[in-house]
Amino acid sequence: MGNFSTGIDIVSLKRAERSFSNARFLRSVFTDCEIKRAFSMRVPERHLAGRFAAKEAFVKAISKGVLSGVRLKDIEITAMRGGPPGFKLGKGPGSLVAGRDVHLSLSYTSDFAIALVVIG
Repeated sequence: MGNFSTGIDIVSLKRAERSFSNARFLRSVFTDCEIKRAFSMRVPERHLAGRFAAKEAFVKAISKGVLSGVRLKDIEITAMRGGPPGFKLGKGPGSLVAGRDVHLSLSYTSDFAIALVVIG
């Protein structure tokens, strides 16, 4: 059996709504593609909360904090319509998982966004 690592995060949609109203915060955490896609949705805050939870779960799974040089903006959450979510990683986080499988699951309730990352 290989070396697996996991990370999980949960984000309150009410708290996210307050944070995501700050344009400076948005630009520091999300890529232009993520912001554009979120604001094409009926409830952008829900979409952004899921992406934020996924980024935090990824950082937990690689056991590196943001202080170690991994920037949340270097972790882009992607998804094709009807397809599973995935990652587009910048050089820093990408080098930490090179050659490994990275899986992401996102779930939502009316109050929370939850993300689980498994790296194998």
